[in-house]
Amino acid sequence: MKLHSLSIYHYRNIEELSFECNERVNCLVGRNGVGKTNILDSIYYLSCCKSNLMTNDALNVKQGEKSFLLQGSYLLDDMGMKVSCAYNLEDKSKLIRCNDKKYARISDHLGVLPVVFISPNDVSLIYEGGTERRKFLDGFISMYNRDYLSNLLVYNKILQQRNTLLKQDQPVDDVYLSIIDEKLSILGTAIFEERKRAVAALSTLTKHFYGKIASTEECSVEYESQLFSNNMKSLLERNRERDLCLTYTSTGIHRDDLSFKFNDSSLKNTASQGQKKTFLLALKFAQYQLISEYKNGLKPLLLLDDLFDKLDKERSKNIFDIVDGQEFGQIFITDTDKILLHTIFEQRKEEGIFWQVSDGKIEKTTL
Repeated sequence: MKLHSLSIYHYRNIEELSFECNERVNCLVGRNGVGKTNILDSIYYLSCCKSNLMTNDALNVKQGEKSFLLQGSYLLDDMGMKVSCAYNLEDKSKLIRCNDKKYARISDHLGVLPVVFISPNDVSLIYEGGTERRKFLDGFISMYNRDYLSNLLVYNKILQQRNTLLKQDQPVDDVYLSIIDEKLSILGTAIFEERKRAVAALSTLTKHFYGKIASTEECSVEYESQLFSNNMKSLLERNRERDLCLTYTSTGIHRDDLSFKFNDSSLKNTASQGQKKTFLLALKFAQYQLISEYKNGLKPLLLLDDLFDKLDKERSKNIFDIVDGQEFGQIFITDTDKILLHTIFEQRKEEGIFWQVSDGKIEKTTL
């Protein structure tokens, strides 16, 4: 899969921008705050129908404007594909089109154009609560498993219904609650089993990639779920009275989490900044390879934002050795240091294009 061209209108700090992409490596260089990350985020949006940076679409509209529009032209399985994403601030409407055809459901587009975004914001996976890690896991699996995404959407809808029922002032209908619990149990169990498989594969590959970057340390990813010790139905039944007091559902797969280990200890508490950055890179590289495998060899777009921050020269070299391999497809890299990237390119005789980004504008450049 290749992104052939990209057009951005009124997105974040970008007024209007268009360029044709190199099919291998695109380096976006420039000072901090000029729009490099926003360009990567627009590519992510065209794949995931949402920003990697902002959960509120209204905040992605350029200040003073009423809407934004993103357009991408792709080559997928030797066929052209045009995707557009538009958001209107006034009526808060979002429109996703593929080859000029509107999707009936936005979720139908997820996984069509897989993408992996590596950015400094990934530290939230380490420092924030379980919600961030579940979002990462769900987004990862949804890239290649449409049934999982469907189950997850229905589960969340029924969970919301259950919580609404628990909050009402009048006595709860036990029969109705039992019907809801049965549906949640079936969906929750299916989600649990897929998460278990995905995390096992993710942990193995994360160890592999971490070892290629820093061979003296070990890491792992562990899946934490209440369903390891109890089935979903018994959990809901056992905690029903408690849930009625709390007025929300306190047990289930919506409480799952991931645990990141570093040399058999907590990554958050024992690893240095460089080691944490190395772990997150290894985790995302593992995510990339698994998506490619599960999508029958389709290589996601790889977005690398501020790649070399907090990394020494040896780790930076090893990371570029990894992304320079055949298992990775089209790559977009941002950095403030054009000389560093150019030196790496010359050493490897790598083909690519350098783009100078300045105040929301872009132009092809040389050293």
